[in-house]
Amino acid sequence: MKTKTFVIILILVLAVLIIAGSCATMKSPDKMVYERFCGTWVNTKYEGRAGDPPVKRIFNPDGTATAYSNLHNSLTYWRLTYTVEKRWTDSEGNSWYHVKEAWSTGGTARGYMLFKLDKYNTILELNLSGTKYPDAIDPKDWHSDYRIYYRY
Repeated sequence: MKTKTFVIILILVLAVLIIAGSCATMKSPDKMVYERFCGTWVNTKYEGRAGDPPVKRIFNPDGTATAYSNLHNSLTYWRLTYTVEKRWTDSEGNSWYHVKEAWSTGGTARGYMLFKLDKYNTILELNLSGTKYPDAIDPKDWHSDYRIYYRY
């Protein structure tokens, strides 16, 4: 009887240790959200437009971002902070984000971005509005500004 009880307790303890160990190695959902789109994004077709839209955007996992008016320029065009408000995945495997931004240079301007990150994590499309989250990714939406970037 003691042996049977001991084996059951041993199995339960091992199960708890295995579950606790696997939980400890899992990434937090917030970290996974940011890792998908953080990094450097570029579109060299935006060169020569005086920085609007920026040629290079860098999103950091700490909620900060910088933009540059050309690919190899070390002078920052603007800096901002951002917050992911919502994230979802569509039936094709693309990730979508509602991202709120606030410029840290040049005042207190705020923006609302709808991000679409392709399932391969290589193309970032966004629409940006100063008043509300855009309803769709649409290059022709006159209520918001469309941008497309490629992983660098």
